[in-house]
Amino acid sequence: MNGSNSIRRSIVVLGLAIGLLTFALRPASLACPFCLSPPQTLTEQISRADLVLIAELVRFRVYDNETRPESTLRIRRYLVGEEIAAGREDLAIGQPIVIAAEAAGEPGDLFLMYGELPESSDSLAQSTFADTDANQALQTDNENDGSVRQVSFESPSKADFQFSVMTSTPPLRISWNETTAVSSVMVDYLRALPAKEEPQSQRLQFFLRFLEHADPMIAIDAWAEFGNSKYEDVVAVRKFMSPEKLRAWIADPLMSPERLGLYGMMLGLCGSPDDAQFLAEHMHEITEIDRFLSGHRQFMDHHLPQNNVGQKSHGRVELTRGVRYGSEGLMGGYLLLTGEAGLRDLEDAVVFSADVPGTTSHAFVQSLQFMWSYESDLIAQERICQSMELLLANETMREIAITNLSRWEHWTALPELTAMFYESCSNDRETQRAILQFAQACIKAGKSKDTNDAAADAAEFICHVQGSHPELLSAPVRDFGPPQ
Repeated sequence: MNGSNSIRRSIVVLGLAIGLLTFALRPASLACPFCLSPPQTLTEQISRADLVLIAELVRFRVYDNETRPESTLRIRRYLVGEEIAAGREDLAIGQPIVIAAEAAGEPGDLFLMYGELPESSDSLAQSTFADTDANQALQTDNENDGSVRQVSFESPSKADFQFSVMTSTPPLRISWNETTAVSSVMVDYLRALPAKEEPQSQRLQFFLRFLEHADPMIAIDAWAEFGNSKYEDVVAVRKFMSPEKLRAWIADPLMSPERLGLYGMMLGLCGSPDDAQFLAEHMHEITEIDRFLSGHRQFMDHHLPQNNVGQKSHGRVELTRGVRYGSEGLMGGYLLLTGEAGLRDLEDAVVFSADVPGTTSHAFVQSLQFMWSYESDLIAQERICQSMELLLANETMREIAITNLSRWEHWTALPELTAMFYESCSNDRETQRAILQFAQACIKAGKSKDTNDAAADAAEFICHVQGSHPELLSAPVRDFGPPQ
């Protein structure tokens, strides 16, 4: 058990480190801050296809000693491309589509299909039809008078379907790039999707209802829409968010990390001051002891007078264990509700507490990055930089802190960093290189900004290092990139 927990912890730390890098490199306002790597939305996928339709599985079989799969589906409804199909008998509702792949399911199951038209419409699509008999029938009809031939497609569990293979126009060679099984509820959802051209803040009002839908494909797509949205578009729908639902989702110990981060931020946008304490309580990992204590508190609240229960902690944070992966969003939501006072609470819990796990420190950094990039009106950027500077005392967080301070052009940290270079970090080559990169970025910024008084000090520091530690300057120096 201890070994599996150690492996899980390592994976979580690696994920948080990747998240920190992703957050730092993401241009401000381009995506939801705590939705790491959201998938492509269905709206985006549909917009890139020439044909999008719902088809019904008719038959699946395998040829050539079970090496060549083939699935036959029947066109049921168009989502995109109905104007292309108009006048084309081979693309009419009820006509067959054959793909050289397995459409896993039972006859009658529904599938979402994406089709891409050929560059030239002169090509014939021999794979459009179900089998050799259908192809031969098509060829015979073309050679004669273009009449309609009835071709039967077997179904192992229901009566044979009769398809009319129309041949007055040559079939297109359509590339069917993806075939995904969908439910009837999913079909209704697809039909109701708001247009891509609508303002995203209006579109999100639709997707808000489906974030935790029972159909996983719907729930994933709704989350992806938020994950690919600008922060200001998410803020614009705050009045439509339900604090009650968000609290229930956050309290779920099985909630996925990427959703937990989004929901924490959303509760910070729409919640009340009392929700700050709720967020603080749910930042740490949930254990069996937590469940027991939670039940005990509920019992005490129910059976004792209110004045005997004690005073509320008013949002104070006590992180005695590692935070949940995704709690960077909970910390971000906490800061949205508490401002600078809440930042002091997080500093006490994360920076000034002993034996704080790496996951906790990483989550704290991401919450600082969020506030610096998106909510500097609530907490001044200079104050956020001061919090980041506090992490320089943490050996495992120094490089990350220095990288952020450089991107934020917080050059007033140079004296502290140069002192660290010669004193506490004299044997830490990685941190020393990070400090050198900070100084070089400071010099580079000074060439374009006359107000950068630290540039001269940084240049003097580099000259001194060239004489005392030339080996540290011989290695290629990575560029921190433009400040975010």
